[in-house]
Amino acid sequence: MGYIVVTGGAGFIGSNLLRYLNNKGYTDIIVVDTLEKENSFLNLNNTLFVDFINYKKGIDFIYKAVKHYNIEVIFHLGANTDVLVKDGNLMLETNFEHSKFWVNFAIEKGADFIYSSSSAVYGNSKGFIPHPNYEMPLNEYAFSKLIFDNYVRKIINSDMGKNKKTRIIGYRLFNVFGINEFHKDKNASIPYRFFTFIKDKGIIELFNEDIKRDYVWVNDVCEVLYITWIEKNIPSNIYNLGSGEPISHVEVAKIVIETMKEQGYLDPTLDYNYYIKLIEMPLELRNRFQFFTKAENVPIWITHITSNVREKMKKYIEELCKRFLK
Repeated sequence: MGYIVVTGGAGFIGSNLLRYLNNKGYTDIIVVDTLEKENSFLNLNNTLFVDFINYKKGIDFIYKAVKHYNIEVIFHLGANTDVLVKDGNLMLETNFEHSKFWVNFAIEKGADFIYSSSSAVYGNSKGFIPHPNYEMPLNEYAFSKLIFDNYVRKIINSDMGKNKKTRIIGYRLFNVFGINEFHKDKNASIPYRFFTFIKDKGIIELFNEDIKRDYVWVNDVCEVLYITWIEKNIPSNIYNLGSGEPISHVEVAKIVIETMKEQGYLDPTLDYNYYIKLIEMPLELRNRFQFFTKAENVPIWITHITSNVREKMKKYIEELCKRFLK
């Protein structure tokens, strides 16, 4: 068996996938990421891998570091996911140029290439189907993801894509939540942010807007990525990966509050409205913000994994309570 590459392996989804693969018995793993942020190594504690490559050293350095390995699969999860970044060139360098390198390297090696795209490419479209008619990026991050998706589409439909054994599979991830997102700050999931609001301020600051999003548990994402690699009958394409169950910010706040009450950290006699403070959405954010998302046309085998998202969100808040409050 060849080696597994996990780009973004020290990040949120990547570190969870690394641990998932370890639990399946895989340790011949090459992690590609950077540890420039303080304490970013913590996501890698108690994981096993054979090499770590600092992507900040550039594409030429990366190629020299990995070219001698026999690579079986590349899980390309590394990206700049900060939707507040307005430097389009920075986003293109990290999310487009590096992604192009990795897909072409996978083809060179005859390895499967499985990567994370984003539901952000849909913007505030009226539909959420992987088709150009529904793709309307609202920020530089989303645009960088979309142009790589289009690059992939061209490869898949070309002779290069049809005649090579490399499968190229992209997943447009909807709002992912779960352990190891602590470093993401304002880009962390809404369940985590609402938990930290209660922990740090005693209240949840909630935009006074009608917002509903599709959520997916990171554990389910890892399972889908693994099955995609192992089950060789899943064809090259770009798919949605979500639950298909939009949940409003108000309902997420209720789940967080009620779970923290059950865990003994909030007064059970107080109504949830006691813990919620409505605030105005900043104008500069309004034009770059998705108010509604719902994963459509999700393969049935994926929805069997990603269902019951509210129960999983509750389980996540219980775990956060145990980690940070006890």
